[in-house]
Amino acid sequence: MSRFLVLGIVTLLLLAPASPARAQQAPDKEPLGGDEIQQLIPHIRAACKVVREQPRVWPVRAFPYGPLGLEARKATAAQADEIRNFHMGVAAGMCQIPQDQVTAAFFCGPDCPRNRRTHLVDQLPRVREAAAAFDKLAGVRMLAIWAPIGEFRVNDVFVMDDKVREAIPSEKFGLVPSGRWKPWADVNAYLATIGVKGAEVAGVIDEMQAIGLSAIIREKTQTRLVGVGIGDNESGLLLLRGDAPAPRVGDVRPDGNKYEVVEAVAPGVWFYETS
Repeated sequence: MSRFLVLGIVTLLLLAPASPARAQQAPDKEPLGGDEIQQLIPHIRAACKVVREQPRVWPVRAFPYGPLGLEARKATAAQADEIRNFHMGVAAGMCQIPQDQVTAAFFCGPDCPRNRRTHLVDQLPRVREAAAAFDKLAGVRMLAIWAPIGEFRVNDVFVMDDKVREAIPSEKFGLVPSGRWKPWADVNAYLATIGVKGAEVAGVIDEMQAIGLSAIIREKTQTRLVGVGIGDNESGLLLLRGDAPAPRVGDVRPDGNKYEVVEAVAPGVWFYETS
């Protein structure tokens, strides 16, 4: 990473309003996606409140599919990587996280990848059960959880801060979350539109919490179960479907994440880490 694109171009130039002095400090080139990330500032500020009060929750609140994560669905892999780096800098700056601590919980020494692998592989039977329960939720392509407990995401609907809001992808790069939201009366009102019961979702979330999973994502050839991660750094298990080929080290996903570790741990099951 480019130090998170200079920590979100010094957190959008300290979120200051335009002025002659600010204009002199402005970068020669507008950060990619900067205009759409600017629209996200109220959401990021609200999501950072608990982190500013309790900095230790940063690594858990900043999981890739949580309120401080970001997807760029209409961007190329290279564009998505650059946009997420910039966004991570903005989020860390607004949450008052020192630059050297932004990804420190993930890059925590040579034993960390092995410990992450062991933690998931030792629970493989339970992981498979959670994946099977998730697969029964036909209308759900993603479940994600973070800190504090009780907040979660179903597809693009975020349940947090006593609100239930659906993130509407931004127009240019398809950012999720974005600055556009659709409110729902409650999460059950949304789940009814996709034919899923709240109790079923709650059951899978309970299993995720017990195992230590932050997200489960349904993809065309696999189910991806994310343990931990931040930004484009992600660790988890892949449960492949049929004879789908496993990714290889060096492969880049459409979202811009590059596989750094890919290791078979059981038939059709692969441990992976990305950057």
